Amino acid sequence: MDEEKVEPMMLGSIASQYYLSYMTVSMFGSNIGPDTSLEVFLHILSAASEFDELPVRHNEENYNEALSEKVKYPVDKNRLDDPHIKANLLFQAHFSQLELPISDYVTDLKSVLDQSIRIIQAMIDICANSGWLSSSITCMRLLQMIMQGLWFGKDSSLWMLPCMNTDLISSLSQRGISSVQELLDIPKTALQTVTANFPASRLHQDLQHFPHIKVKLKVQRRDTDGERSDILNIRLEKINSRRHSSRAFVPRFPKIKEEQWWLVLANTSTSELYALKRVSFSDHLNTSMKLPLTPANLQVSDFYPSNLWFSFSSCSSYTHDTNNMNSVQNFQETQCLPYMSTGWK
Repeated sequence: MDEEKVEPMMLGSIASQYYLSYMTVSMFGSNIGPDTSLEVFLHILSAASEFDELPVRHNEENYNEALSEKVKYPVDKNRLDDPHIKANLLFQAHFSQLELPISDYVTDLKSVLDQSIRIIQAMIDICANSGWLSSSITCMRLLQMIMQGLWFGKDSSLWMLPCMNTDLISSLSQRGISSVQELLDIPKTALQTVTANFPASRLHQDLQHFPHIKVKLKVQRRDTDGERSDILNIRLEKINSRRHSSRAFVPRFPKIKEEQWWLVLANTSTSELYALKRVSFSDHLNTSMKLPLTPANLQVSDFYPSNLWFSFSSCSSYTHDTNNMNSVQNFQETQCLPYMSTGWK
């Protein structure tokens, strides 16, 4: 660094970008690691300084104690009057769709959910800048949970549909359907055969909220001023015939959100993240990501994880041979499947 220049460090830049306290990002830097678990991420999120002023009113520690008996992850019961413990309990109550004790808690939940988006986005950026694939994906799952009001890995993705009920889930399960993705593969004319007595038209209406994206990948080699670089070109195109809105379908989140997308370039064998990119588009998008200069025959994966809906993600894997020009030029893949939004305006 030039001795006469002052440049922000990674944590400082992220704090500025997301309007976070320096204490919050410092705490993130000390507690987030390459394999941070979902439970730890939830505790880290709840400990953010942005929740310092969350009100804990008179006798609310009693409500917090009652909630602590119902949630999945334990909290420190010696600190039930702490706003960060209350934030943790509100998040877990949201994921479990628990009934909140009083109307003030409903207002408080809306507040912590709204605040959490930029805080989690900052955590993801810290993980990505550190090259941690596992923690990046886990943190994205936490954001999915915030948006959907469900537990990742515990609740069926079918519960994302407002029309869903236990009888319909049971009927679908008997027919081998356990996810929204599998439902989207069924033609509208065949929906009634798998929904038993449930109106297929209502289910079809809910399914129309999900975008269907065609993904096309191509790797190119470029030589500029004697410097070689390999570029992954990505084309995303919405092919829903009647869906032109980019508004996100998040019925359990208190605010309207617009769709954006994460593109994640990584090496799954080493759990190393090379690049993360957030994009948004209405109908189609052409973008690119620079591939790392690595030893020959590296297995590279391009992920499209969702921070909106569970079970909606894809992984395109291919061998990136840095010594073979033809292998780079000839690679091309086209996919057509449901994808979900992963970032926010």
